[in-house]
Amino acid sequence: MKPIFGIDITLDKNNENINCDRFISKSISGETKQGFEEKTEGFNDTVKKSQLPGWIQIVKYILGLYAIIVAVGVLRALTSVNIQQAFSNAPVLIISGIVCAALWLGLHLYSKKKEKDVFEEMDAEEQVASIEEDVDKIYEELGVPQNAAAVDILLFKYKEKDGKIIPKTVGMQTCEFFNMEVKIFVRDGRLHLADVENLYSFDMSRLKSIETINKSTSLLSWNKEIGYDEERYKKHKISVNNLGNIIIKPYHILTLEHNGEEWGLYFPCYELEIFEILTGLKAE
Repeated sequence: MKPIFGIDITLDKNNENINCDRFISKSISGETKQGFEEKTEGFNDTVKKSQLPGWIQIVKYILGLYAIIVAVGVLRALTSVNIQQAFSNAPVLIISGIVCAALWLGLHLYSKKKEKDVFEEMDAEEQVASIEEDVDKIYEELGVPQNAAAVDILLFKYKEKDGKIIPKTVGMQTCEFFNMEVKIFVRDGRLHLADVENLYSFDMSRLKSIETINKSTSLLSWNKEIGYDEERYKKHKISVNNLGNIIIKPYHILTLEHNGEEWGLYFPCYELEIFEILTGLKAE
């Protein structure tokens, strides 16, 4: 089975081509694409300008990490000695921890002020509003109904071994899957997914099953407006690791047949209900 939104690096670790191209039924115009890319690049430049230089961010991280290590050590020591004795035993360590914590706080406050100042100077809110308007126009151009639901699907790199798909992390990647938001709807006997560039379509008659992969995995981030710990998602027992990645269990694969081959659309557990409703299939 081939992942529809997968990147095969079995033979080429530098491959960036996603398998989904063969399912594209409609794309936005070149003019629309260029205008949207210019606006998103402009906003990305604003975000970069609002951030501290990379080396300062590294220093900030080290300062914060050191302060936490010292704080944990002191708290453990206080289980057997009082604060005066703890300070007497390791004055340099405690003072250095306090200094690092103060420096981290100073950098943190400065970074927040810089971000606020740059966003105000570059009219970041207006940039975002303009991008959101373009997204609405893109969906209209692709024929996406206004009431189409937004769902996350899983994009990932993988290697194929003995017929099995093995998700892979590459380089500085900290998680197996990138959860990409798309619009989903059914029309004219086809299941449709839309991103901000293409419409992907799948014949309902070719949908076979929803498989359950009963293991934990990590996602890049949380896309929903509602928090993962809110009542709606509590049953999925979603958590976050120390890198800020989202941890879920299980995930699912909508399997389908296309030109004699079996394909799979991977999606997280918290989207199962909408996929079952739209496809009429039940997860195995």
